[in-house]
Amino acid sequence: MATPYLVGPLRDAFDAWLEATLARFLPPLTFPELRRGVQALSSLYVERRGEGRLAERALDGAGKRAAFACFYAPLHFLTLHHALAALGWPADAPPARIADLGCGTGAAGAAVAVHFERRPPLLAVDRSGFALGEARHTYRAFGVPARTRRGALPDALPAARAGDLWVLGWTVNECAPAVEEALRTRLAAAAEAGVALLVAEPLATAATPWWRDWERALAPAGVHARELKVRVDLPLPLAKLDRAAGLDHRLLGARLLTKGSDPVV
Repeated sequence: MATPYLVGPLRDAFDAWLEATLARFLPPLTFPELRRGVQALSSLYVERRGEGRLAERALDGAGKRAAFACFYAPLHFLTLHHALAALGWPADAPPARIADLGCGTGAAGAAVAVHFERRPPLLAVDRSGFALGEARHTYRAFGVPARTRRGALPDALPAARAGDLWVLGWTVNECAPAVEEALRTRLAAAAEAGVALLVAEPLATAATPWWRDWERALAPAGVHARELKVRVDLPLPLAKLDRAAGLDHRLLGARLLTKGSDPVV
């Protein structure tokens, strides 16, 4: 049986955010143009991944930018919301600060922030000005006190502070090998210094050939690997786009690396 995508006031906030995001892009784009953008992004991440420069190419063109903001970002929000529920992170124990690293449109960081009864302050980092602009809309929609910083990882990583939570949602799979390796080293050191971590990536092994290396590197710092799969009744706009694009996201899933508020197992 499918799970409701959200309930209560959070569902209302999510629906309003999704409606406002769609309204920013439709018009000037038409629904068929948005559908083609969704299909183009799907092809990029599944079939054309080996061509490189994923993060840059994902925002190349109005259709793909709209699909990124209107379709994939809401799916990522819902996936992390259900991941946190499955992990059992206590809602009454927020981190001192959330760093949403490679934040994209802010969906991952917002999903984590709203899990807590008291919204922690958030720092969002991304190399794309378009992404940061969308992220500001996202954080405001969910009442998350946030500031943004433009910069590329790993150089733009904040200082490691015990009590902070670093979130990387669907970020590492877009990185070139040298950047991925540098991030792994920096995150291992941050976890050793007391930073909590939440890394979410696609389930597909083709997207994460480095996953086992990350598991081995981060395990000594208390980082645990998990997988999440949950069947969800998608909100109508996402379900409509999903069907139109010939996709099926009713089963949401992610690979997770976590350290922090989750119980040690």
